[in-house]
Amino acid sequence: MSPADDFDVIVLAGDRGPGDPIAARQGVAGKVLAQLAGRTMLGRVLDTVAGLEGLRAVTLVCPERSEYADQFERYVPLELRGAMLAPAAGPAASLVVALKRIGGERPVLVVTGDHPLLERAWLEAFVRDARLLNAAAVVGVADADAVARRFPGSRRTRYRFADTPVCGTNLFWFDAVRGRAVAEIWSSFERDRKRPWRIVARLGPAVLIRYLAGRLALSGATEALSRRLGVPLAAVRVAAPEAAVDVDNLDDLALAEQVLAEREAEGGR
Repeated sequence: MSPADDFDVIVLAGDRGPGDPIAARQGVAGKVLAQLAGRTMLGRVLDTVAGLEGLRAVTLVCPERSEYADQFERYVPLELRGAMLAPAAGPAASLVVALKRIGGERPVLVVTGDHPLLERAWLEAFVRDARLLNAAAVVGVADADAVARRFPGSRRTRYRFADTPVCGTNLFWFDAVRGRAVAEIWSSFERDRKRPWRIVARLGPAVLIRYLAGRLALSGATEALSRRLGVPLAAVRVAAPEAAVDVDNLDDLALAEQVLAEREAEGGR
C-alpha cells in the first residue's frame, strides 16, 4: 500500500456521562467505558481500528478524563496516536473540530465509540469500496431486512427506499478536502437522524413525496442530496447486519453481549 492510500481514523466517543443508564448500571464515567466480555466498548473499537491496513493516526474525541486516556494508551500504539479532543455540542460538531485539527492531507474514516461489534474485515471492505466511489463523503448502510432477521425484536432506525430498506451503521468516509464541507453541513441534519422523513424533506417536496410513496431508491436519495450540497455523496452497503448495532441502551448492551458470546463460542473471533 502506497502513502497515497493512507488515511486517518476519528473515533467519536462523546458521552452522556455517568447519568447514562449503561454507565450508571456499571458505575463508570461514561457509556463507552462499560465492560463487554472483559473489555470496554471503547477499548474494543480502538483495538479494531488500530489494526487497519493503511492507518496513519487515530484521533479520539472524548471527555477529558483519565479513564478515556487510559483506553487510548492501552489499545492504540504510540506511533498511531493522534490527538485527544474534547467533544463539541454534538457528534457532527465534534467531527468538524476533529477534521480541522487533522487537516486536509488524507481521507478520514469515522466510527463511534459505542460500536463494540465492529470487525476489521468490515472496515477494510468499507474503506476499499468507499475509495472506489471517489465521493466527497460516503455513508455505510446495512440491509434492514437482514438486520431484522438477525436480530428479531431489536429496534433500529429504518430508512425505507424503493430498492431496499436500510439501517445506518455509524461508518463514514470523508474525502481529504471535499469531505470537510460535508461534515459542516451534517450538523444541520443531526437532530433529525432518527426521523428519516425530515431529512428527506430537506431535499424538496418532490423527493419527499417519492420517499413517502416508497418510490425513492437509495441511489436517488444520494443523488438528490449531492445536488443539494453541491458535492458527490454515496452509500456503501456493509454486508454484516451486526454493523447496524450501536449500543444506545441496556437492551442494545445485552444484544452486543449475546453477539460477543456467540463469536467466542465460534472460535474467539
